[in-house]
Amino acid sequence: MKTMKHFLFIAACALSLMSCGREIPTDFDYGKVEENTYTNDFFGLTMEIPDGWHVQDQETQKILQNEGANAIGGEKLAKAIKAAEITSANLLMASQFDLATYQDPKVLNSNFTLVAENLGISSATIKDGDAYLEVSKKQFRNNNVPIEIKGDTKKIDIDGKTFHYFDGVLTMQGLKIKQRYMSTILNGFAILYVATYGSDDQLENLMQVLNTTRFK
Repeated sequence: MKTMKHFLFIAACALSLMSCGREIPTDFDYGKVEENTYTNDFFGLTMEIPDGWHVQDQETQKILQNEGANAIGGEKLAKAIKAAEITSANLLMASQFDLATYQDPKVLNSNFTLVAENLGISSATIKDGDAYLEVSKKQFRNNNVPIEIKGDTKKIDIDGKTFHYFDGVLTMQGLKIKQRYMSTILNGFAILYVATYGSDDQLENLMQVLNTTRFK
């Protein structure tokens, strides 16, 4: 499990609004992966996964969340993870290399995660990804997540949808991990794409993955 800690994601537990007043609906679609294409009918989107990348199942994603909480430490963060299970859904996670076998300490196992959070009554005030990310930054502080925000929030167009994003550096057990948090609002949910990387080339590849997204 030590290798996993080099690239864990904290997105769902750290960013959960926790006061949105709605659970994940029973007809919610977590999506599926077939022949390197992720499809989600609930959100009407598809995304292409690079050849050779490794998709993690729901059970593995939960393990990674718990590992991340243990790596950072703190009872408050652990409670945030539990609360996030009610309103947030981990839709997709894929890593460049195999979790079980990759052990190169010099090259980060870059990965991306796709998370959906039910905004509920918060949708009245959170109209776009920018507003969601501002709340997210506050939750980082409230949950004592050791992340340094780099620069201002920016925006980019993905197949006609505006995604807002900011960059940050997460410190875990002395390791500095680069991340990009990107969000848009869709069907009453905040869609969050988190890219975790170690080099500019890896970030470019992760952005290319997001650019394959198509919305119906």
